[in-house]
Amino acid sequence: MERLIRILGALTRWGLGLSALLLVLVALYVNLGRELVPLVAEYRAEVESKARDALGLPLRIGSLEGGWSGMGPVLMAHDVVVGEGANALYLDQVRVVPDVWTSLLSRVVRIEHLELNGLKLSLKEGADDQWALEGLPVQQNQPLDPERLLNQMQMVSRLSVLDSQVTLQPLDHKPLTLTYVGLTLKTGVSRQRLDARLTLPDGQPLAMSLRSRIRASEWKDAQIDAYLSLPQSDWSKWLPERVTQQWNFSEIKAGGEFWVNWGQGVLQSAAVRLNAPQIKGAYAERKPIQINNLALNGYYQRSAEGAQITLDSLAMSLAETRWETRLQVQQTRPAEQIRELWHLEADRLDLTPLTPLLNALGPLPEGVATAVERLKFTGSLRNVLIDVRPEATDDSKFSFAANLERVGFDAYYGAPAARNVSGSISGDLGQGELRMDSKDFSLHLDPIFTKPWQYIQANARLTWKLDKQGFTLIAPYLKVLGEEGKIAGDFLIRLYFDPAREDYMDLRVGLLEGDGRYTGKYLPKVLSPALDEWLRTAILKGAVDEGFFQYQGSLSHDATDTARSISLFFKVHDAELAFQPGWPHLSKISGDVFVEDSGVRILASQGQLLDTQVRDVTVNIPHVPAGQNSHMFIDGAFAGGLGDGLKILQEAPIGTGSTFAGWQGEGDLQGKLKLDIPLDKGEEPKIQVDFKTAKARLKLSEPELELSQLKGDFRFDSAKGLSGQGITARAFDRPVSARIVAEGSPGKLNTRVTADGKVTVKKLTEWLKVTQPLPVSGDIPYQLQLSLDGPDSQLMVSSNLKGVAVDLPAPFGMSAEQGRDTVFRMTLQGSERRYWFDYGDLADFTFAAPSANFADGRGELFLGSGNAVLPGNKGLRIRGVLSELDVEPWKVLVDRYAGKDPSGSAKQLLSGADFRVGKLTGFGTTLDQARLQLDRKPAAWALQLDSQQVKGTVGLPDAKAAPIAVNLQYVRLPAADPAVQADENAPDPLASVDPTKVPALDIAIAQLFQGQDLVGAWSLKVRPIAKGLAFNSLSLGLKGMQLQGAGGWEGVPGATSSWFKGRIEGKNLADVLKGWGFAPTVTSEKFHLDVDGRWPGSPAWVGVKRYSGSLDASLRKGRFAQVEGGAQALRVFGLLNFNSIGRRLQLDFSDLFDKGLSYDRVKGLLVASNGVYVTREPITLTGPSSNLELNGTLDMMNDRIDAKLLLTLPLTNNLPIAALLVGAPAVGGALFLIDKLIGDRVARFASVKYTVKGPWKEPKITFEKPF
Repeated sequence: MERLIRILGALTRWGLGLSALLLVLVALYVNLGRELVPLVAEYRAEVESKARDALGLPLRIGSLEGGWSGMGPVLMAHDVVVGEGANALYLDQVRVVPDVWTSLLSRVVRIEHLELNGLKLSLKEGADDQWALEGLPVQQNQPLDPERLLNQMQMVSRLSVLDSQVTLQPLDHKPLTLTYVGLTLKTGVSRQRLDARLTLPDGQPLAMSLRSRIRASEWKDAQIDAYLSLPQSDWSKWLPERVTQQWNFSEIKAGGEFWVNWGQGVLQSAAVRLNAPQIKGAYAERKPIQINNLALNGYYQRSAEGAQITLDSLAMSLAETRWETRLQVQQTRPAEQIRELWHLEADRLDLTPLTPLLNALGPLPEGVATAVERLKFTGSLRNVLIDVRPEATDDSKFSFAANLERVGFDAYYGAPAARNVSGSISGDLGQGELRMDSKDFSLHLDPIFTKPWQYIQANARLTWKLDKQGFTLIAPYLKVLGEEGKIAGDFLIRLYFDPAREDYMDLRVGLLEGDGRYTGKYLPKVLSPALDEWLRTAILKGAVDEGFFQYQGSLSHDATDTARSISLFFKVHDAELAFQPGWPHLSKISGDVFVEDSGVRILASQGQLLDTQVRDVTVNIPHVPAGQNSHMFIDGAFAGGLGDGLKILQEAPIGTGSTFAGWQGEGDLQGKLKLDIPLDKGEEPKIQVDFKTAKARLKLSEPELELSQLKGDFRFDSAKGLSGQGITARAFDRPVSARIVAEGSPGKLNTRVTADGKVTVKKLTEWLKVTQPLPVSGDIPYQLQLSLDGPDSQLMVSSNLKGVAVDLPAPFGMSAEQGRDTVFRMTLQGSERRYWFDYGDLADFTFAAPSANFADGRGELFLGSGNAVLPGNKGLRIRGVLSELDVEPWKVLVDRYAGKDPSGSAKQLLSGADFRVGKLTGFGTTLDQARLQLDRKPAAWALQLDSQQVKGTVGLPDAKAAPIAVNLQYVRLPAADPAVQADENAPDPLASVDPTKVPALDIAIAQLFQGQDLVGAWSLKVRPIAKGLAFNSLSLGLKGMQLQGAGGWEGVPGATSSWFKGRIEGKNLADVLKGWGFAPTVTSEKFHLDVDGRWPGSPAWVGVKRYSGSLDASLRKGRFAQVEGGAQALRVFGLLNFNSIGRRLQLDFSDLFDKGLSYDRVKGLLVASNGVYVTREPITLTGPSSNLELNGTLDMMNDRIDAKLLLTLPLTNNLPIAALLVGAPAVGGALFLIDKLIGDRVARFASVKYTVKGPWKEPKITFEKPF
């Protein structure tokens, strides 16, 4: 044990010593290396020479430096250039770490790590499709020796390339620069590894890894595992045209991963995982397509028998559809007695989105691409099996089988189209079979039939054969269930490749328990368009007991009629036939339908048209050559009602609809008909119907007239119109005899009805729907002519009015025995109806109005001998010339009849009037040579009156509250008769007028004349109030005086009262007196009379005996003068008769008023009550020589005066001046002047007082006393 311990101790000491020695040697080695390596810079030339010899290429080093890292030296070469010329390699920096110990042991230079920085290479494609490496020197004319290259690679254990750049320059394409290229290559005797990473031009990284097991001497048996990672980049802009060839991609955004295993000189296995968010492109010039979200997981595996490709998941989005499938392709290599076979399996193929994909991207020949586009496959395939035998030379070279699920395709090159085909299919290049079991099946045998055939259920077996002559499609068994019934059939279609040979089809279809509405499905295109349209639209419904269709012949559009044969037969009952648009349907038909080459025949034993029974009907549509129009001929008998016949005339497209519109009838009708109806547009049908009726009722709409007990024989001919003979009926409860004559021509029917009879005025007014009474009575004999000529249809009624009494004022009225020729006409068609009425030579009327609104019409009534002219504006215009017209009887007539027109329709209809009257009498006035014009304004009526007595305008507003504007240029009143004395006790002329019924008036008279004297201009406003009327803005000219103010008229008829408040004023009173026919005994500078009072009765019944109120008068600066010269012939106005006053006072006043009495002012205030006037303030006269004062009472009701007269003399002896103010005539004139004599209190010095009593016309004046 001790020996063992000693041995272990010695070994430990030796070990420690050796370790220490090793450490010392290593430290010495490292220190010597650190000191000596920097000296390498001095040997740059030697290093260049050694490296140049080793590489066999020119080499230049810009600078060299040495360093130490870890246990070994590091050499750094800068600005290194390898080679020369265009292929020289420029390196910014080369870092070399030598493998010192390996190099010493093998006595060959070995490099542990060679690092290249800043390498720039360029790959350029030449015109010979060869790629040349630029930027890397190569030895010219030396073929690549893989073994030698692998041996040279072992000299460097690890090669690193950092921060480098590679540029790819494809021919005729923009260069592609790959940046930040970094790779690491590790080499061994038998194993190698390469890791690379670079950045694409869009900044996306690309990574690659490669592991291999290669011996230099056995390099052909190399085994390689490779991995490639591609980023999600748009590759379309980097792929040159030599790669994409005829594909044009505007976008290929894709990325993924690839795994590859290579061995024994072939690909052993591979895997791919690809994801492309968007790919957009097309093949050649086709329309681009966009593929979204393409996902692919694929695998490849090689085996001893062959190879297998599996697409475990292939999916993409095409438009709005997501398409997915799984595919597997199995290759079987050829062997002894075994041919090469490619076998494809797919679980599902959705065909609908594949058509646009193949059209856009498939490298198909033009003919195949056109076929794919035209066929437009839809639906899907399941369990798809495809075998391809490349070495086979017969039809088995390509074979297939699949299950079909709702597959569809369009017709192409004579082959039929189909939809919703489900079942199984199998075949090869020469033949095949389809076994079908489909729901909602559709088959379109184009070009023979226009529309596809739709079926609920279809079961069939179809076979086809393709040979050098053409394509043959055979359906030996076909059974379908459709809405039209149960169908069975077969067909054969032969399509030849040789254009000179005609394509052929043989089709047979049988139908049971069918529906006639669907018979149009089996009508081929070869029928004429008109016949085809009729057959499709005419048969609306019906039960088909049995039917058969057969087509044999050519499929060519240009084939002659003899190149094909068509047969169609239906046996129907309860069928409905619309034999012509617009005609009533023929229903409940039982018969046979034949469609043959010669035409169409329908034999109906019975049927019904509306409620009319038809029998033995034959419909024949013969075949006509191309270019000619087809016609349908119908013959038959009928028995029904008159209403059905009228409905046909109204609704059928035979041009009689407007003529018989609105007609109604009932009663039995029997007859026969013949119809010739063209099926092409542009021709009118020919119709001939003979019928008879008895005890029928016919009601016309325009005019609205009902005929009962109608009997006669009739014929309607579409070329002439309606005619009839032996016609009798009752109208207006009176018998009528009539005859009907057809006077039309083809395209323009014309029927004229002539009838004679009588009608009472009552029945006629009821027929005309006139509800208000008319001044007409009696029985009217008439001759009626009704012309049914389409738009020119008219009704004319003529009568001599014998037996008719007309209660109108002369000259329009007449007795029943007198009679007068009268004609009434009206149109019956059109949007506007015309009316004419001729009443002898007394009135002529014409009118036009919309058919539905008479009030919107326009017309004219001409009174007198003349013709009415239809105006262009809406409304009724009245014109005429009358010798005389008394308004009063017409007013009575209007009150009697127009008062029963509450709607005022007559007033609304009237648009204007213009007529002349030689003598117009009314309202107590007679106007000579009067012309009345009534015109319509926007919101009022304007009446213009022009006569010798009155001229002006009257505006009658539509608004009830608006005033009537009376604007007269002049009014001429008769001159006053001096011999006629006014009677103040006469009754009120307006006692019967109700003031509450008077409308608002604005009256303006520019000139009011009394005889030849101008009274003045008058204006006032009359306004209704609750109690009656108010007169505002009164301004009346009274021959030099002006009356202004306001008044009123209140109460009810018989109990009214009036009032006035205002002023009467003027300048020189002498002019006013002279204008009113009085002597100018008083002059004045100005005067006025303020009035505020009322009186019973109307304003026209004003009088001093009935007046109550105040009168305030004032005169300024004038003279009381004697009457001299020509003025003595005038009447002296009471108080102003100075001669009379002097005589009554029995005094001599020559010294006072020899030439008149001057005054400065006359003033007075009277208050009246029912004709009794009291001086509220004394009446005073103030003058330069004397003053007068009168105070007392004037009783006009009792003709009495009781007053005191005070005469004041300024220190003179002129007492007789008082006589100027008294006397009976003075009291009479007080009514005119007393209210003007108001002044200050008279000075009471040197005065004389008188008493005045007695009748006011002859009072007694007594001297009382002096002051």
